Amino acid sequence: MATLRLRNAHQKIEEVRSRLFQQRWDTVTCDVHQRLHDLGKLIGTDAGDELHRHVVVSAVAALQTFYRGMIVSIVDSGEEYKARAAEKITEKFSMEAALSWLSGKTGTFGELIAHSAPCNSVTDLLSRFETLLACDMRQALAEAINPYDRRNGKESPERIVPDVDRLISSLEKVFRLRHIFAHEAAPSLKVTTEECRELHGAVAQCVEAMDAVLWATVYQHLPLTQYEMNMHTRSEVLEARKKLAKAMRKALSDARAAGSAAWLRRNHFAWMRATMDWAHETYGSLQGTMWPAVGGMDLAKAITSRAEQVTGWNRSQNLEESSE
Repeated sequence: MATLRLRNAHQKIEEVRSRLFQQRWDTVTCDVHQRLHDLGKLIGTDAGDELHRHVVVSAVAALQTFYRGMIVSIVDSGEEYKARAAEKITEKFSMEAALSWLSGKTGTFGELIAHSAPCNSVTDLLSRFETLLACDMRQALAEAINPYDRRNGKESPERIVPDVDRLISSLEKVFRLRHIFAHEAAPSLKVTTEECRELHGAVAQCVEAMDAVLWATVYQHLPLTQYEMNMHTRSEVLEARKKLAKAMRKALSDARAAGSAAWLRRNHFAWMRATMDWAHETYGSLQGTMWPAVGGMDLAKAITSRAEQVTGWNRSQNLEESSE
């Protein structure tokens, strides 16, 4: 039965992932902000209060998507978070099934935790993050500041959540109304324009504050500013080139002994030309400060893939050395 549940979980996770932008969890914040932006345009229109019911239900759905995306990100960030997440698992699974999830072959462990985590109340929302981050989320939300202000050391930065008790109260109301509208006709229950803006704003504020909490904890060592991203990308490319250079030195040594060094050089130069042509004509041709970092990561992946390809060939030609 546990194996069946895991198989079903994998299928459902794949379906959810397929509906994300670029089918990736690391872009989930963009998905959520876009959805909340679109919902905000429905508030106070000539269509009347009926659309406000839709805004409430969809705002909670956006918050739930953010919640699960953040769990995936946190749990997959390190072993300490995996260990904390594992404490919440009460079901027994086969060793084969557990290893499959831990290895990421069927999906990441973070995806499994996020899929099984309830998010139907403020308590659900806060308690899971408190477990993973080992902190008091009410206090963390109350102290949350813009990640750029934190990174740049801004003096006396504004708090994202001026009144955390009011935020919690509004979120509790959002969840309560969402439950009613999703399960009851409730024709006499109306959500006014002012009330809808308040509830929609609470969800948006919660997303912004929770994202800031992660940048103060899990993401604190990751690049945030464009300059940091560019420098991080540069180091990734340099590291990939070092791996490739090491692999090629070994490959050339073997190729000289086999009399195929000339071919290997021609092949590698052809790969270099094709790879750099791709880099220059895709992301390298775009205008905007974000593209050098995006293109750099794409290039780093290509170089790393080539290094792994060459390393694999080296091992196949040196089986005795590989087995030692």
